[in-house]
Amino acid sequence: MKLHFDCNATTAASMEVVEAMLPWLSRPGANPSATHPAGREAARAVQRARDQVAALIGARRAADIVFTSCGSESTATAFHAARHRADAAGRPQRAVISAAEHSATKKAAAARFGDAVTTVPVDAGGALDRDALSAELAAGDVAIVSVILLNNETGVISDLDGLGEECRAAGALLYVDAVQAPAKMSIDVERIGCDLLGLSGHKFHGPRGVGVLHVSGDTDLPALIVGGPQEGERRAGTENVPGIVGFGVAAERAAERATCAQARAEISARRDRLESLILDGCPGSSINGDTTRRAPNTTNIGFDLGGTGLDATALLALLHDQGIEVSAGSACNSSRMAPSAVLLAMGRSEARAASALRLSLAHQGTPDATSMADAERCAAAVIEAHAQVQALIR
Repeated sequence: MKLHFDCNATTAASMEVVEAMLPWLSRPGANPSATHPAGREAARAVQRARDQVAALIGARRAADIVFTSCGSESTATAFHAARHRADAAGRPQRAVISAAEHSATKKAAAARFGDAVTTVPVDAGGALDRDALSAELAAGDVAIVSVILLNNETGVISDLDGLGEECRAAGALLYVDAVQAPAKMSIDVERIGCDLLGLSGHKFHGPRGVGVLHVSGDTDLPALIVGGPQEGERRAGTENVPGIVGFGVAAERAAERATCAQARAEISARRDRLESLILDGCPGSSINGDTTRRAPNTTNIGFDLGGTGLDATALLALLHDQGIEVSAGSACNSSRMAPSAVLLAMGRSEARAASALRLSLAHQGTPDATSMADAERCAAAVIEAHAQVQALIR
């Protein structure tokens, strides 16, 4: 029996989501741009999903929700808008990102701004250095600031309150990568004051292949994908009605879980049990990231692998053989694991960063959910794998 403890990578669509999508997969004429009854029905379904997503993130206007194909497209579109704005201003401008950003943000920033990308640090707990960010804004010529709301590797939550106002005063756009946040925390775009915010359905039991870019009402968004007039001429292409409907249902459930104290306590209890068993059973292990301001489902643990050059690949191979699905806190680089850039930015050594495992859980009642007994089985497997690697070192 396989156990899935890699829910920050992806989640399975819930049966409720699948059932909502199924009728739209074979419904004739379900093009929201069509004027016949079937087209108008599809348009109403898309509008309902827009309303559901707006409610999830605290948006005042459903019209500000633009459906995309994924979080990476939403991020790329945000940087495209910033580049367009910078070019229109007619002066050199740069992008500012945090050191803890997802690779999609780093690559989108480089693609649009080249070498004119400034990276602001995070502290040892993974928290954004707001003072350093403020200094960059004060220095001027910033077209866009991009920050991750909830880190995909460590689960650390960024304090972004008031950042939108600060960016606006400096003439910069603020983009927030909120891909990991739904169901794990409440999202309030009005409180953050961001101009743009990205989501991806498959991170919270919605379908793969559909994302969202929230665009505040006064933000100009030139289309990255041009063609037809869909999405208010902000993203061309016939809407993915089944995926959008599924996204809407997943958004409703994510909003409920984020605000349910019992749901948060339950998933935290399983994560804490898993974490404590591993820390007790693996000498020299420690948590990467702030443990007071993080998602209730995520733990990132670094291990003592003896400084031999062994990395998390050894642990992963042993765990996968036992049917335990987890991931390393690092990106794949050829045939070995490159040390996580996020953990390096937090001051971890290369050896410690390369040793990390990320374990992430799903809420009860979802297809990926695991029990407390499953968490204990996972911990036992990690402890056994660690002992085997330590035996090799000796």
